[in-house]
Amino acid sequence: MRLLSFFVPFLALIISLPGTTMGKEMKVGVVNLNKVFDQYDKRKELENDFRDIRNRSEEVLKAKQDEAMALRDEIQLLEAGSTARKKKEEDMEKVLLYLQIEDEVARKNLAKAEKEFYEELFQDINAVVEEVGKKEGFDLILKKEDIDTKSADLVELRLKIGIGTVLYFSNALDVTDKVVESLNRRYKKG
Repeated sequence: MRLLSFFVPFLALIISLPGTTMGKEMKVGVVNLNKVFDQYDKRKELENDFRDIRNRSEEVLKAKQDEAMALRDEIQLLEAGSTARKKKEEDMEKVLLYLQIEDEVARKNLAKAEKEFYEELFQDINAVVEEVGKKEGFDLILKKEDIDTKSADLVELRLKIGIGTVLYFSNALDVTDKVVESLNRRYKKG
């Protein structure tokens, strides 16, 4: 946090100095990453794919849960101590163990897929921000995020405020729409 309190004023000082890049004015842009993520068509499609994967995983687990419930019902109908009941109880233990393992594996796979999903999106966005910056002649493009101050607690609010890197900018510096247009155009081309 101490480093951040030094870095932000330092960056502001550097940006405010006229002619800081060898005699020419510095061209600065701002991009709202929240808006870019929200409007990126690839994110919408990947999110639907991810939702389908999660739903299929839940369906498999639900089928195993139903199987366990059916076995439980069968066990209750069988005579206590009978060979048939012991066999069904063993079958139920196997199903419950399978269910537990499958649930854990599904959670890990979904978490991994979601991480890879966001990494891919951020790499795409970062590449296009760089492309727009070079094409438009920007020296620096800063990240702007909308900060929701309606936080659950003080720690969360402090974290959100600390993450915000730009507090004010002129709309003339905003390259968000250019980035979104370029991302979606590139995605549609394949």
